[in-house]
Amino acid sequence: MDPDEAALVADLTSERFEAGVERGWWALIDRSGTTAIFHIVAMNGRAIDISLDCTGYPGSAPAGVLWSSEDSNPLEPKFWPQGGRASEVFSLTWSVQNGGSPYMPFDRRAIVGHDPWRTQHPRHVWGTDKTIVDYLGLIRDVLRTATKTGPIGDAA
Repeated sequence: MDPDEAALVADLTSERFEAGVERGWWALIDRSGTTAIFHIVAMNGRAIDISLDCTGYPGSAPAGVLWSSEDSNPLEPKFWPQGGRASEVFSLTWSVQNGGSPYMPFDRRAIVGHDPWRTQHPRHVWGTDKTIVDYLGLIRDVLRTATKTGPIGDAA
């Protein structure tokens, strides 16, 4: 097993990760090497799946994409959560143009070109002191602000 995969597996079996599972905050759906798919639940039934490419973990931040576990493909933007911070993080402009990545400092794709984030949001910038639990927790916090999770254009 490669060191990045071993580090990921260690964090997926950690007490912190398991505590989130026991609380019903998230679940590991599938893992293949350094790619893992999670189901993240907020409140009022709001939930989303996300696929995280953890190549280089933990030295490199995960690269996320909202995921359709039904289709085993990236989730179509029309189904992305919206409202609150979710509209910024799951941006229908930036995220769509950048492979569906969440627009946040924790994500490997989003941090590129956003050097000011390192000083503006130091707690939310990936570092070796962070784990997959921190990433999932941040996505869960964002998802909790969403006011809509169905197809865009439908009633909330």
